Amino acid sequence: MLGLWLLLLILTRIEAAWVSTLRPMTALEREMPLWPPTAPLPAWLERVLIAPWARWDALWYARIVAHGHQAGDGTTQFYPLYPLLAVPLARLGVPPLMALTLVGLAAGLGAVLRFERLAREEMNPIRARRAAAAFMLFPVAFILFAPYAEGIFLMAAIGCFHALRQKRDMLAGSLAGLAALARPQGLFLLLPLAWALWRERRGRRSVPALLAALLPPLGWHAYRILVVEGLPPLGGGFNALLYAFLFSPHAHQVVPVQAFRWPWEALALALRRFGEAPDVDLGINLTLAAGFLTLTALAWKGMHGGERLYTLAVVASALSYHTGWVHPYMGLPRHLWVAFPVFLGLARACPRLLHVVPIVEAPGLFFLVIPYVLEAWVP
Repeated sequence: MLGLWLLLLILTRIEAAWVSTLRPMTALEREMPLWPPTAPLPAWLERVLIAPWARWDALWYARIVAHGHQAGDGTTQFYPLYPLLAVPLARLGVPPLMALTLVGLAAGLGAVLRFERLAREEMNPIRARRAAAAFMLFPVAFILFAPYAEGIFLMAAIGCFHALRQKRDMLAGSLAGLAALARPQGLFLLLPLAWALWRERRGRRSVPALLAALLPPLGWHAYRILVVEGLPPLGGGFNALLYAFLFSPHAHQVVPVQAFRWPWEALALALRRFGEAPDVDLGINLTLAAGFLTLTALAWKGMHGGERLYTLAVVASALSYHTGWVHPYMGLPRHLWVAFPVFLGLARACPRLLHVVPIVEAPGLFFLVIPYVLEAWVP
């Protein structure tokens, strides 16, 4: 998997650099040509390798690295672990986006290698590699090479499942807690953790592992509410409470319109919007979602109880997230893809399908780099 990861890293870097000349978005892209190399060389390398990826959430994370989480500016919508890991590099003089990229690339590689190791413990090496390839080549997985938090989240989440398989409950709980500091879906790891502990009939001995999973996200939200933002106003219904205590009351500064609905309601609104006014952004999201849900259905019989609970929670929350009439399912494929047990289930239930899936996925991965760099699609 290391060889495939390096190949994807090189090819997506070259592709993004070339695409960035079509619509330069940052000052560095506008001021420096892609070719020939221009002095000073470090600035040119940053223009080629880093600047084309400075899009969407990456800019918010860079802002947090530079200035920390601030009240009322939308930064508290983003969970702290990923930018926190980049801060030491930034304090050594590394530009924030470069620091985030280095941390994200290392974490993304760690997630892929951890996934393959998890698969190898129960299946032969060839099938494990194919499962890892299907996971890494799912079209939206190019985000592992961007300054996004998915690499950190997945490395911790996959590690949690690995620790559960080895019956290392405290390690599993700690990794679940770290995942919940990277992305809100980390809380769903409580489901496979509780399932494993219940099956082992641990009783009161389960408490330390569950606390290890719960205390980090509770600590972050307590800090956010009591120190950064202040106590939120209570009332206003389910979504008001959800955004007050789990996300941020100022999340609308990142995505102006967002709320959680019943999955079938959010899906109906998205399909209606696409029927009345189809566009590339929603078309990509619905197509990738349909593909992922098909893989989930095929993999379902090959997944274990804890894997099913986690996958179901991730899928339900992703389909419930409504982001307004104009772009009703912003980020849907990325939010679905973190349900990585689907690819383990495919390897168990449909091993022959793994001959085909990575081949079908790969063109989509390279295609999606284009609208991402052009800011024509929100991953």
